[in-house]
Amino acid sequence: MKGDKLYLKIFSLFCLFIINFDLKAKGIVEIIRENPNFSTFYSYINNTELEATLQQKFPWNWTMFVPNNKAFEALPKKVYDKILSDTSLRKMLILDHILIGQKTSGNLNSKMTEEITVTNKAIQLYKRESLYVKDMVVVNENTSADNGVVHEINCVMFVQPSKEDDRLTRLQKDKFPITSCCMQTDNEINSWLSAVDSRF
Repeated sequence: MKGDKLYLKIFSLFCLFIINFDLKAKGIVEIIRENPNFSTFYSYINNTELEATLQQKFPWNWTMFVPNNKAFEALPKKVYDKILSDTSLRKMLILDHILIGQKTSGNLNSKMTEEITVTNKAIQLYKRESLYVKDMVVVNENTSADNGVVHEINCVMFVQPSKEDDRLTRLQKDKFPITSCCMQTDNEINSWLSAVDSRF
């Protein structure tokens, strides 16, 4: 009887180890592919150079802010017509959501920290009750993968220098040099497109 109990304990621990091992073994792309809330985002990276890159082994991890399906549903039609329909622009928009290095809510506090996206845009992260990307709340944070971390956000990010953001006062521009918010208006879409054009 004691032997049976010991066997059950060992078997339970073994199963727990296997489950944890499987979870840790999943990469960023696998985490995204298996989450039904990310199916639209995954459709944009599926079978592309970006998917292949994120599956390679690098000396660093990734932090990805992944817009959920609702985020894409809320986008203006112009984003689909002018950005997401173009392979190069779509890639640039997705890269705006990726950082080199692993940033979890445990790395942050109420003091703002500035990070750089893969597209070399600065974004500001901080944590109050939730993890924030400037004025966007991360709705599901810290999904770990073996090569980084995924944070679910409820809109597609628009990152720009605050001096170019007409919505802000001079004081706000001085206090927050970078604006990262939801891409919603024609001005934001046109500003993003202009910034991309100026780089090429």
